[in-house]
Amino acid sequence: MKHWVIILIIIITICSMVFGCVLYKYYTPPVERDVYIIPLHNDDTLRIAYIGDSWAAMHGSHNCIIEQLIEDSVHQPVKVSSFGINGKTSKELYENLFENPNMRSFMMQGYDFCFISAGINDTYKKMSVSYYQTSIDYIIRFMLANHIHPIILDIPDYNIHTAYERQHLSRKLLRLISINITGSQMDCKQKFRNTLEELINNNYYYNKEVSILKYQEWNHNYRNDIKTYYLGDGMHLNQIGYAKLDSCIAQHIIQQKK
Repeated sequence: MKHWVIILIIIITICSMVFGCVLYKYYTPPVERDVYIIPLHNDDTLRIAYIGDSWAAMHGSHNCIIEQLIEDSVHQPVKVSSFGINGKTSKELYENLFENPNMRSFMMQGYDFCFISAGINDTYKKMSVSYYQTSIDYIIRFMLANHIHPIILDIPDYNIHTAYERQHLSRKLLRLISINITGSQMDCKQKFRNTLEELINNNYYYNKEVSILKYQEWNHNYRNDIKTYYLGDGMHLNQIGYAKLDSCIAQHIIQQKK
């Protein structure tokens, strides 16, 4: 009987250690990688990347107006390319820059600007602000090391409560566990926005070529915007929403060029 008790204790201990390692890996920020060098393109085309989560993935299938708006203003050829991976957090996006062969090949084409949609899934999954801040910091460092001007999407005012309610029970329980582990809140969007603002305003990025596309620039009145800009899930953009966001992205780049 004693042998069975000892075996049971050993099994429980091993399972607890494995579970603890899984949780630690899940919630901790990424480890910074050595930057690989992206060759500079040698033509006069202004190259713009649009990378990130499902917002970037879905952007590739809509009628993008960024190229036309910028070309009409700065009189220079413009090319916009999109690469997104559904459901990725900011940490996972950073790691995919190195680990995903398709994304790495995409980045190796060379860009002047990169619009980055990351952090929405961090708020959706109730990760910590330090997880988000560290990940965005490393993404920015990667871009600047390759002479790419990053434009960071501020957390949009999506319907975070409906997004939670639409999940299966097991996912809801995981979100509640995350809230207790990370100290997050159900509606943590503003806390993440404040964290991004603090990151960009710190001494390291002072006077650097880094931009934030604030949610108020295009998404300032969610109760009205949801009827016009969002799909039925209240979380993803429709064609009108992408056109509105595209116009703001174009204006940021036009201001930098002028």
